[in-house]
Amino acid sequence: MDFDPAIAAQQVFARVRGSTELGSDLEGAIAAEDRFSNSGGKEASEAYRDLVEIGKRHPDATGFGEFLVYITWCHLMDETYPEHFKRGLALCQSLLQRDSGEDPARVRRLQAMEASYRAGLGSESEDLMDFDVDTPRGGD
Repeated sequence: MDFDPAIAAQQVFARVRGSTELGSDLEGAIAAEDRFSNSGGKEASEAYRDLVEIGKRHPDATGFGEFLVYITWCHLMDETYPEHFKRGLALCQSLLQRDSGEDPARVRRLQAMEASYRAGLGSESEDLMDFDVDTPRGGD
């Protein structure tokens, strides 16, 4: 990756704070993000779980979903569990499937995260390789 997921998470969360995508859950997300970012151990783990639960209630909140992709990677530094890799991979795939292509840098970051989550699970990037095979090239 050519970016820092922790910095990306902060940048995306700043955009989420200025949006309406979480509705009444925004205050809870802000409080949980503060606990996650400013603590460690059990408290950070609980805050992470709170953020994931908020994300489950707002599956169409793309900014918050992207934020979850990055903080899941950060959380892996404390809890290296397969379920976190799987969650991060699923979040990446969901966001990439819905992406409109308006922000190529965002797509590249999400693809890099997807590859990292796959690598953490010991998986090959078969889906990405198959996608490349099916992509028309010039002259097709």
